[in-house]
Amino acid sequence: MSSSARVAPLGTDPYAFQPGYYDLFRASRGEGALPDPRFFAGRAPQGGHALEIGAGTGRITLAVAERAATVLCLERSATMRAVLLAKLAERPHLRDRVTVLDRAAPHFDLARRFDFVYLAGVLEHVPHPERPALFEAIAEHLAEDGEVAMDMVLSEPVPDWPEHVADEATLGDCRYEMSCEARPDGDDQAHLRFVYRTYLQGDLVATEVVERAHYLHRPDAVVADLAAAGLTPTAGTALHPVANGEDPGTLVARRTT
Repeated sequence: MSSSARVAPLGTDPYAFQPGYYDLFRASRGEGALPDPRFFAGRAPQGGHALEIGAGTGRITLAVAERAATVLCLERSATMRAVLLAKLAERPHLRDRVTVLDRAAPHFDLARRFDFVYLAGVLEHVPHPERPALFEAIAEHLAEDGEVAMDMVLSEPVPDWPEHVADEATLGDCRYEMSCEARPDGDDQAHLRFVYRTYLQGDLVATEVVERAHYLHRPDAVVADLAAAGLTPTAGTALHPVANGEDPGTLVARRTT
């Protein structure tokens, strides 16, 4: 069988092809797949109002919505939003709680405040110069006693590796495989290339390629920008790195008192 190839160029929607694979590969990793819904849902105040920046396919949204009274989701990718809406359609008890908007950080104004603001797996998409504006926008939307939670605040080296298979999963007669290549592209930045391959009974039948930038956000710089926005870190592995296992680089902050 012949293989068709599609390429999403750098600068377009980096998730044009990915949403279906996104949940499939994370499901194969089990409960420990990052971002971890348990971390964010555990911080969400029972009956509070939450704002999610970069909702993706809603893995974290659904967990938070089980606790919060409302969740307002900002997601720029049309394909990601479509998957999230499909999930909500199958969960009638959450339909009145979750609102999904086509918005992107850092420039948004919702004219309201929230008890909980969170970014799960989002910081890697935020260019360093935009981080101060993002934190200022979060502070403007955070209730006086509210809390902000994020991950991917890490001290790890800039990734530099040849293409290798990072994830795979099987459904019926098809096997899906994702390989990834990374190369440094300036200070605390890398260029990532993802290749998604579909095999039908062992034959390669489709190839999809996505390329995008990956930004690394260091704890000291993040803490400094939070302070400038009037926010103080209170917890997270970014402050106390995990000794063993994969560190998600979590960070929790509140208004400076």
